[in-house]
Amino acid sequence: MLRDLSEDQVAQINGLSVLFGLASCLVSCAVAIPLGRFFHAPQLAAVVVAMSTGFVITAFKIVPFSLLQRDLRFRGLAVVEAGRAVLLAATMIGFAFLGLRYWTLVLGGLLSSLVSTVATLVLRRHRIAWPRIQSLRHAMTFSAHILVTRLAWYVYSNADFLVAGRVLGKTALGLYQFGWNLANIPIDKITSLVGQVTPAVFSAVQSDHAALRRYLLRITEGLALITFPASFGMALVAPDFVLFALGDKWQGAIVPLQLLAVSTGFRAVTPLLPHVLAAIGQSRIAMQYGVLCTAVLPAAFYFAGRSLGTLGLALVWVFVFPVLVIPAYRRVLQAIELSNREYLLALWPAISASALMAAAVLAVHLAAGDHWARGLRFGAEVAAGAGVYGLTCLTLHSERITSFTRLLRTLRGAPAPAADVAVSP
Repeated sequence: MLRDLSEDQVAQINGLSVLFGLASCLVSCAVAIPLGRFFHAPQLAAVVVAMSTGFVITAFKIVPFSLLQRDLRFRGLAVVEAGRAVLLAATMIGFAFLGLRYWTLVLGGLLSSLVSTVATLVLRRHRIAWPRIQSLRHAMTFSAHILVTRLAWYVYSNADFLVAGRVLGKTALGLYQFGWNLANIPIDKITSLVGQVTPAVFSAVQSDHAALRRYLLRITEGLALITFPASFGMALVAPDFVLFALGDKWQGAIVPLQLLAVSTGFRAVTPLLPHVLAAIGQSRIAMQYGVLCTAVLPAAFYFAGRSLGTLGLALVWVFVFPVLVIPAYRRVLQAIELSNREYLLALWPAISASALMAAAVLAVHLAAGDHWARGLRFGAEVAAGAGVYGLTCLTLHSERITSFTRLLRTLRGAPAPAADVAVSP
């Protein structure tokens, strides 16, 4: 987002990143033993110490990776990410075969970070300089806002797991975590990819609010078209899927899974908000909303979890989280002079197609009743839902899909400056 930094300032930020990585590693090592005692897991201390080295490894990657994003070299980043994913899968299978148990995850993660860092440095290196506070005051203020925002996100997005593990017990935690992982499958990789692309794209048009509005609307529309059917579809077929694929012992995961899947559709588009605020120089506002969520959500998880168990945890994501985030939406839309109606119209293709999809799934479910085998009914629901959604998009919203596809081709065609690229209205 800071496009006016000199090469010397970038080098100083690179040095600051390395120092911060070393400090994070030392802090993690210091709290390793207390964490093991808190979770009643003595072996956790060694795991935390080993994983803390990842802070140092990743510290060398942050600035070069950001420079690649700034230069819109997304194709190279995609190659790095694909290679990292393949290597991670292969090595973890090998480690598991050797019987390394939980160390499989630790070593696999560290190796993945190392490969990603080395590959990034091959694509884009930058020298390291000792940071001078006076020279980096503005950049450090901006970075502090981003850092606090991300730390706040990490705290409140994991508070439900802490409550489930400490208050509800291991069984409830396992059921809830299963539901969470399954509900988030549709958005994890997609939002991660979007999170890599959008900061650079929004930054390139940060002084052109008209272009910023177009990009926000098109990316939001595309995200919704991809994630809404997967999220809402999972909520609809969850009972048949869980009982068919996993058996009756997982029945306790069905309702939390349904609620979490519904919330996933909303949460899929919220990561764009802090990127827009940062692009227009209002990163402090994103930080404030992050701190607000950190102050409210953990308490909400605690009281809802104690009262309603895993159902209460999921209900917090469905009802409390939107109440906290919607004011941030209004702030963003006002800042870039985008009306609520325009934003909702960007969501309309995905909402309307998902509504017809839901009707088709429910019709199949009611028609099949208990007369069909559960697996057959599940397959019919998925086929009907996917068919109706695809047909609706092609017949009613083909222009919007074409527009989003054109945007993707435009971004893949980088490094042409994003500000110079015309986006279809």
